[in-house]
Amino acid sequence: MGERDADSRKENRRWIRYSVQAGFLLFSVLLGLEFARFVSSLAAPPDHPLAPRPGAVEAYLPISSLMSLTYLFKSGEASRVHPAGMIIFSLAVLSALLLRRGFCSWVCPIGTLSEYAHKAGRKLLRRNRSLTLWADRILRGIKYALLGFFLLMILPMPQAALREFIQGPYNRIADVKMYLFFAEISATALWVIILLSLLSFVVKNFWCRYLCPYGALLGLLSRLSLVGVQRDPGRCDLCKRCDRTCPNRIQVSEERFVASEECTACFSCIQSCPREGALQFATRGRARVLRENVYALLLLFLFVFLPRLFSALGYWESDTPPLQYRSLYATIHEIDHPRGPAR
Repeated sequence: MGERDADSRKENRRWIRYSVQAGFLLFSVLLGLEFARFVSSLAAPPDHPLAPRPGAVEAYLPISSLMSLTYLFKSGEASRVHPAGMIIFSLAVLSALLLRRGFCSWVCPIGTLSEYAHKAGRKLLRRNRSLTLWADRILRGIKYALLGFFLLMILPMPQAALREFIQGPYNRIADVKMYLFFAEISATALWVIILLSLLSFVVKNFWCRYLCPYGALLGLLSRLSLVGVQRDPGRCDLCKRCDRTCPNRIQVSEERFVASEECTACFSCIQSCPREGALQFATRGRARVLRENVYALLLLFLFVFLPRLFSALGYWESDTPPLQYRSLYATIHEIDHPRGPAR
């Protein structure tokens, strides 16, 4: 009876993350629809008012956000071109330092879609494919190579060059260019997305594990976090269910404290463990245990309450005037990246 009650409690806690994931995924869909209305209104006659532009769409501009954050550190000036993007990016970095990579498995809609893709693949194909150890290591290096490329391109940039890019036409209209990339997608880009989707269907977390530089950055920063999955050898019976359940191939049963940068704090290993207390998400030394409900509240505080606070304080909306947005949109296909050739 006690074991059944424990299993029931774990099942109920599993739905906490699923609910948070669903909430952020739904928010992303509504955000996309609202931004689509804004882009459509840019093509309207000049006397037609622009639809509201949702600032949170800047969460999908991580490179611009990194440049704004770098500029802030170098100049002491907070850019107002894409302020919401810099806030969300900074909160993701802070969450990795404090709570490990929970952003990836609780908040990020791409992470959520990737997770459910491989779960659907397992149901239909009865299993997910596992790459060999050497192939896994080589492919994991791709996301770190991409991260290194962006960091080496951005961090050494002089203050004046950062400001020129941030204030330039390409960055100001980057959100609309991103939208048009998908709305007017080329055949090549479409096939690449289809291929990545199929790979995510077969291999667990293919995009997140091998290609996402954002996740690579958060993973490295999460190494500094003081919380994580901890195993009590005195209660663990080495059944290795945690190893089989972990979507990121971490050998949890061999660790006392899971410090791996691949851990996304999904709690799957803890929920699969048959021995109560053998695995816990806690501060080092188990001074304080964080249950799924507490962890969820901390993430909601970071990614729901704090953005609303910055919005209330007046640092959220872009300072690009409506007339400038319309002017840039009229020539958007002629605006290319400053380092790229003009089309």
